[in-house]
Amino acid sequence: MTPLLLSVSVQREAKERFKEKWDCRYFTYLGNIVMLVNLEGESEITRLTDECDRFCKWADRFFGAVVTVGLGKSCEDLASLRYSYEGAREALSYRVIYGAGRSINIADIAPKGQELSMQPEDIDMNGVFKAIHIGVREDIEHAVLSLVNELKDNAKTIMQHNFTVMEIVGHLYRFCGNNYIKFEDHTGEVRNAYEEIPKMDKNALSAWLISVALSISDELKNARNSSLRYLISEAKNIVRDRYSDAGLSLDTVCSGLGVSNSYFSSIFKKEAGISFITYLTDYRMQQAVRLILETNEKSYEIAEHVGYEDANYFSYVFKRKYGMSPSKYRTEHIGK
Repeated sequence: MTPLLLSVSVQREAKERFKEKWDCRYFTYLGNIVMLVNLEGESEITRLTDECDRFCKWADRFFGAVVTVGLGKSCEDLASLRYSYEGAREALSYRVIYGAGRSINIADIAPKGQELSMQPEDIDMNGVFKAIHIGVREDIEHAVLSLVNELKDNAKTIMQHNFTVMEIVGHLYRFCGNNYIKFEDHTGEVRNAYEEIPKMDKNALSAWLISVALSISDELKNARNSSLRYLISEAKNIVRDRYSDAGLSLDTVCSGLGVSNSYFSSIFKKEAGISFITYLTDYRMQQAVRLILETNEKSYEIAEHVGYEDANYFSYVFKRKYGMSPSKYRTEHIGK
């Protein structure tokens, strides 16, 4: 199947799958399929993210097509639509980190990233900021060098050059503020950036900007990893506290944490090495074993204690895990 035919097929199937859920409009732009979705409220963005993720997996299974969906932040008027689109494009760039063939919501991975698209048109820092978020050294160096070359090509006077350099510093300062980072911690030996940076030649300016960008990128990466670890830790705490609740599921945990199922499932498996459902099941089975060995409760009572309303299904899961029924497990292990 040719790329064009594949694109047409994917768009047709997307229309069919989403038409009952949302009012959508589709068109092709710069080789990508753009889907505009009319949502009832901002809270629906999580549901949309998960539906898009399921569509990506469906497309891979039935078409063998690697479909990646980037979702921008929702907006309330047509004038803001371009910022949502730019956010969706930025979300797509994160597939180098989170993988292709899935949906990626910019609000999940870079809550402050949307503000990066709202820079003045006279100096475009988006390439630098995108590279900082992704964190690949070569991309950061390339983006900075492109920015400095653009500055040198377009600045016709000393005043124009100095003004533009200070504008770059200002953008970096605001970028740090938007991401809760202290800009002064990343300026190296430069104490007064607004005074010292305009005096630098092209090579010195490039080297300083690359150093600053790499330093900021490292802090963002550490903060992102800390955020991921926090989510995983909170999810495990929820399991520990509520494993006996039969209603505990991936949906309820994600709802409580305020993230989409697809994003949470991806990071949990990446960090923990197993899926969340497997972790929940294993934890429940561990508690079941403890109750089997430490109490005289019957299987149906233990099933209820560890979150299974159906005792037969509990026995099935237990046997699949340990190779024997709960009653046989008790007989063999207590008798030893």
